[in-house]
Amino acid sequence: MVFESAPKAIGMIWAAATVLILAYLFKTGRFRSRIGYLFLAGSAALGFLIFAPMFPNQIQMLALGKSKGLGARPAVVGAGLGIFIVLTFVFGRMFCGYGCPIGAVQEMAYRLPGKKLRVRGKMVLIGFRMGFLVAIIVGAAVFSEGVLSQLGLKEFFQWKTAASAFYVFLALSIVSVVVYRPFCRLFCPYGVMLSLVSIGSRHRLRRNENCIECGECEKACPTGEAGARDLKQECYLCDRCRAVCPVEAIEYSGSAAPLLRIRKEGSNAARGGSR
Repeated sequence: MVFESAPKAIGMIWAAATVLILAYLFKTGRFRSRIGYLFLAGSAALGFLIFAPMFPNQIQMLALGKSKGLGARPAVVGAGLGIFIVLTFVFGRMFCGYGCPIGAVQEMAYRLPGKKLRVRGKMVLIGFRMGFLVAIIVGAAVFSEGVLSQLGLKEFFQWKTAASAFYVFLALSIVSVVVYRPFCRLFCPYGVMLSLVSIGSRHRLRRNENCIECGECEKACPTGEAGARDLKQECYLCDRCRAVCPVEAIEYSGSAAPLLRIRKEGSNAARGGSR
């Protein structure tokens, strides 16, 4: 951590601004991948410079009852966690996608050229992460042990290369070149909460009436959330689906009407074909 005296609130303000600005750009159709890179770089930089915003680590500290490592009073941290739960409910997982330093490092690693390994079985991954959340809670409550701390978040972002834990997260970052966001999808305790909240997100990427069912978006989605009936709980708004869509059939929308219409038409076509 370069600027130890810098207030951690800077990270929270950055993250909130990131969510609101990008939601506006998505909504108005002005988002471009180069803009996403700028926000990813900014979030990653804040992680290395001031170790904020680091909500997974703060959840670990709250579970352990260690207010010293929170960077603010527990009530303030709790309020911050609540704010981003609300923002996720309104705008989708914009924070996870672009405002979190941990996610930003993995996202940029995955965007490096090379062969990618697509991990199937979303529910298995979600189940593992929920199990890991239980391990964090039990480890803190019963054994006063920080399970998440073993993954080296703090050591990695504070560049403590002498600590063995540094190399744990370094390994996860290297794996991120091939596998999409392994920490986010397997170990992040805050991600569990936000994934559940995002099922009901008001704004999300949806198919509209232009959809020709070509399947290109589903091939491009690294988390398998581009299907018409997918819940979007693991959608990080990476925008790969829109980038490959040949007919501009995917939009960031607050209305479920287009998707419902597609489902209804698909259902009617299926019934007509069975006659």
